Amino acid sequence: MTCPLAAAVWDWFAATWAAITGEDAPPRSTDLLLADDQRTWRPASQLWPLWHSLRLATIYQLLAAYQRARHQPDAAQSAGAVAARILSSSRKALLGDWRLATVTIRQTAGVLSDWLRGRDPKLTREEFRERWCHRDVLCVLGVEPDAQLLIHWSAHHPVPLPA
Repeated sequence: MTCPLAAAVWDWFAATWAAITGEDAPPRSTDLLLADDQRTWRPASQLWPLWHSLRLATIYQLLAAYQRARHQPDAAQSAGAVAARILSSSRKALLGDWRLATVTIRQTAGVLSDWLRGRDPKLTREEFRERWCHRDVLCVLGVEPDAQLLIHWSAHHPVPLPA
């Protein structure tokens, strides 16, 4: 948390969270951000899936940046580059959930359906909307059954990537 790179990324994360939710930004606390100790601050219960997804993507990308720096000391890292990787991986998760909400995976997997045992990996459009479309900041999904997804989340919206 004291590393300048990590501090800048966590500040961007907190500003992004505040822009998405319209609430106060989470504090930059090791207990909260790394251990998910929610005694001092807690996201709204309907936002827990989004909170966990974004928080874990941030932790992963910061650890990956640390490993890159250890093995390639001359490779410069910037908070903007780390935040861009967080944005990219989070958008992939968003699109993966959109696929679960719109495509029957068992029919399009390209393998025998008998090979796909267990719970059907399905997400309803409403579950998708609750997870990703809070206040229509990251993306928008119309109410029509065939409505398409419009993603707003970019390097400039809702919070520009750090320098």
